Amino acid sequence: MLTYLAFAAAAAAADLAGAVLLTTAHRRGLAPLRYCVAAGAGFMLAAAFVRMLPEATQVPHAFLFVLIGYFGVHLFEHTVAPHFHFGEEVHPEALVDPAAGYLALLGLGVHTLFDGVAIAAGFMVSPALGALLSIAVFLHKVPEGFTIASVMLAGGHSHAMAIGAGAVLGVLTIAGALATSLVAAHHVGYALALSAGVTIYVAASDLIPEVNREGGPALGFTVFAGLVLFALADWLLTPLGAH
Repeated sequence: MLTYLAFAAAAAAADLAGAVLLTTAHRRGLAPLRYCVAAGAGFMLAAAFVRMLPEATQVPHAFLFVLIGYFGVHLFEHTVAPHFHFGEEVHPEALVDPAAGYLALLGLGVHTLFDGVAIAAGFMVSPALGALLSIAVFLHKVPEGFTIASVMLAGGHSHAMAIGAGAVLGVLTIAGALATSLVAAHHVGYALALSAGVTIYVAASDLIPEVNREGGPALGFTVFAGLVLFALADWLLTPLGAH
């Protein structure tokens, strides 16, 4: 338990780091964040299809829960949370309603809660799977913190509120991991299936469109680099029991 809580805490710290980066440096470091988003997308998709889905199929109706995870977040984003871009700084003139920041926090909160679920469920299957999913989560955490802070500032909130929003996302990551630890072992497959659906949605519907919107071959190769990074990490972690 302490192991995956430590990994969840590291991911939570990345959320906070992203928020601090935005509030203190504004546009500095934006380009590296784009590449972080691209690599994260490739790594997350590889993790979902190569590791999460095969493990989840050990329980009945696993793919139904994958669809519930995918379309649940899709429905939530389009009915409750406003549309936002990962890693994009929004200017104050673009969002004038202070409520937009809270809605964005709610929307990202759903994602980050399942980040914690994915980390914990992975470690409950094997240390290697948990480590792989932790890397996948960590790669998009800084842009996630960057995003929530930018939307909070655009809504007219203070720098302290923007940093606080990043901290809330971090707390939700840990909460997701803690909640999963209370689930019986035979339910872990369902949690993993839900997490796979959410992971695929975040990577394919939120992160990849950002890469396509930016354009250029460099980001495209970076997505592929994320896949290669996953393959390398998977190979290195195999002795820990990934297979």
